[in-house]
Amino acid sequence: MPTFHSSGASLHYETRGTGSPLLLLNGLGLDLSSWGPHADALARHHRVVLLDARGAGGSESPEPPYSTARLAEDALSLLEDLALGPVHVVGLSLGGLVAQELALLAPDRVKSLVLAASAARLGARSRRLIDAWRRLVLAGVDREAFCREQLAWVLGDDALDQDATVEGWTRALLGGPAPSPRGFAGQAAACIAHDTRERAAGIRAPALVLAGCEDAVVPASASEALARLIPGARFAALPGGHAFAIESAAGFEEAVVQFLASVDV
Repeated sequence: MPTFHSSGASLHYETRGTGSPLLLLNGLGLDLSSWGPHADALARHHRVVLLDARGAGGSESPEPPYSTARLAEDALSLLEDLALGPVHVVGLSLGGLVAQELALLAPDRVKSLVLAASAARLGARSRRLIDAWRRLVLAGVDREAFCREQLAWVLGDDALDQDATVEGWTRALLGGPAPSPRGFAGQAAACIAHDTRERAAGIRAPALVLAGCEDAVVPASASEALARLIPGARFAALPGGHAFAIESAAGFEEAVVQFLASVDV
């Protein structure tokens, strides 16, 4: 299992495919397997680099505090370790927050950004929701019960109305590695504290901001507001909730591939 070290933590990554490099940054508490078939589809066009952020997957969970800036520094350490740059960056949820910080931290290393289910600052409801998840994990709540609680928030209505779909998602989440309570709490705190409202105008990379029409965690209006802050950014909304990248998988892949191809021309 390939690893590298960043600020005293051993972090896990994987690479696949060839072409212009593309860094994928995961959502809160998720490991790199959460990209599912998207990783292989994108690897048909790019050298895909997948990173488990500190606190999740195969990476260590050092003592918090974490921040999205700290997670961006970890990502930059990986790019330096692999001698990569500039790279395309696709960040989902927490990964989208980290991608913003990475573009501000190392603009010469970021060729383009796709920010999915992301915002410059999470709204009050979103911050309180993530804090409630953090408290549940720290309290040792049953993992299946926690997964079902999350799905009620992250899936759109059509998906939630299909029992087989919900059960499949539950099995998929339970099949992945559970984040440590300390790691999840650290990542959750990073989400809650994230704020690039006064700095997003400094992002110079071409950016595509994608949102789920029914996203109850990061409303599409918050993602659209982020797009307005980034010079020249494009915005598009797809059917689904916070997990629209899977609910509208074909549309998500098409939007990402076409955008990256336009930048690579």
